[in-house]
Amino acid sequence: MAETFQLTLGGTFGAGPAWQNRVQTGLSNLAVNGDSLFVFGTDTTDLRTAANDWQVGIGYKRPLFTTRRLSLLGGAGFQHWRLPSVKTGANDWLTHESLTLLSRLGSLPITVTSDSWSLLKSPLPTGTVLHTQVWLQHRLLKREALEISFRHGPAHTYSWGFYGAQGNRVIRYQTMLGLAWKGATLEGGYRQQFGLQPGIPDNSYWQFAVSRTFVH
Repeated sequence: MAETFQLTLGGTFGAGPAWQNRVQTGLSNLAVNGDSLFVFGTDTTDLRTAANDWQVGIGYKRPLFTTRRLSLLGGAGFQHWRLPSVKTGANDWLTHESLTLLSRLGSLPITVTSDSWSLLKSPLPTGTVLHTQVWLQHRLLKREALEISFRHGPAHTYSWGFYGAQGNRVIRYQTMLGLAWKGATLEGGYRQQFGLQPGIPDNSYWQFAVSRTFVH
């Protein structure tokens, strides 16, 4: 459950709150140790207007470089977005590329992710958007199968014509408190957005999520 449906470009859509579901499945350790081939689907329904937006995709991720304290993973994929709530309606085909850096800042685990989406076909203006996030993780409690952690860090979005948007779009500071127990996770998060162009609002955003992971 989230406050509303929001894209990385900064705009919000629907009256909110938004009920969101995501399922992802795949295979690991196919070509090299640590790689994965996966498919996913995400569905968002605005609870006040019943507007429905969804995304599906396929992707592949593998380690590119690994040392004792640092790992770099790269990924690529293909996605389809059907977002009638966005502007005049988005019916998009896209490529997706990603880099993930895993390291430590002192004793704290740090994760840096950079995701780009390029529109191949859309009724809206095509282009590329880049979304970069930094997460620092603090372990607050560890008791056998139970773990409580707090994550936080900045995020930034830059656009080259994606949906007609150009340049620096938003900076956000994100926080997330999570409780994990035997493959299930309960999370609650809050983030503050700062618009970097006229017309992009400064706003806050909350979300709560329950997830379950199955490994075979």
